[in-house]
Amino acid sequence: MSDRAFTQHQVNYVFFDFFGTLVDYDASIHPTYNAPLAFARRAGCTISETASDAHWQQAWDHLEANAARTGREFSMHQVAQRYWRSIGAPSLAHGAIEILIGEYLDAWTQSVSPAEHAIECVTDLASDHRLTIVSNTHDPALVPRLARRFGLNTAVDRVISSVTVGWRKPHRIIFETALRESGAAANDSVFIGDNWEADVEGPRRAGMSAIYVGAPSVLRPSVTLRQAVQMIRSAA
Repeated sequence: MSDRAFTQHQVNYVFFDFFGTLVDYDASIHPTYNAPLAFARRAGCTISETASDAHWQQAWDHLEANAARTGREFSMHQVAQRYWRSIGAPSLAHGAIEILIGEYLDAWTQSVSPAEHAIECVTDLASDHRLTIVSNTHDPALVPRLARRFGLNTAVDRVISSVTVGWRKPHRIIFETALRESGAAANDSVFIGDNWEADVEGPRRAGMSAIYVGAPSVLRPSVTLRQAVQMIRSAA
């Protein structure tokens, strides 16, 4: 579809994607602190950084391929457990897996920052709309923690994560769950996101309207978060 996928009608519920929409990040940037390697060394493994990186990536790639095929989300615990087995399943101290996950996420999120106009956008809409974040993520505490870090939490009523629901966007179940938990009807809701398949096509299949704020193309024109607010306000 070549339009912005938002029909001009009043809505009372606004759903946001998180990564790439409310916050910016670069998935190609690798953290300077190598948490998987540190985990392996603490467990007594004499593994090179190159080998450790390969095992970690293989764990991700296997789980990601399955999730892409089925729509079922995977967790950081699954990644960490798969990595641990791939390096020989060494004996671990109590809580070692949790420490790995915490260190990895702390390092990875150092480069995450609020998107342009994000705080302004949610603050404006929260004055007379109910706001919910719906995010594909592998750790249930990650998005709420980042929302608090950037001051987004005061405007947002709830966070729905794929790892908690068990299904990732664009699967219909995660949108139906978000609508149900928000007490919203699909025809009274709009979804704002930067991924066309996950944040436009997925919500539309669930009966919601959508506004695209991702990379523009001829068939997929995009708007800014500030313009998204104006579109919602003009329909009121």
